[in-house]
Amino acid sequence: MNDLGKKIRDLREAKELSPEQLAEKVGFAKSAIWAYESGKKQITVSHLSRLADFFDVSVDGLLDRTEKIVDLDLQNASVINDYNLMLDNKPLDEQEIAEAASYIQVKRRMGSYGAAN
Repeated sequence: MNDLGKKIRDLREAKELSPEQLAEKVGFAKSAIWAYESGKKQITVSHLSRLADFFDVSVDGLLDRTEKIVDLDLQNASVINDYNLMLDNKPLDEQEIAEAASYIQVKRRMGSYGAAN
């Protein structure tokens, strides 16, 4: 929670607000802002949402969660060995992964599967 607390404090300070002023503006107890910023208290979902709205940021932004994109070359064994790819709770072997990648590539070229590249 310390990262979230720091993020809240940084956003508050950027708006040149004291913890008390922020609490008043968002309708929290003054002690809540201090507790969140210091990491003494876990923030509730409703408070997280209200702070995100007040600071005009996403909840994911407050939590430092960003979309993670993994561009795997599924036909390159050295790349896929870094991952444990599963289907139906069973690991995929190299041949299955290669077949799946080939299937998707052919379908995309034909324009009948997902976005054509």
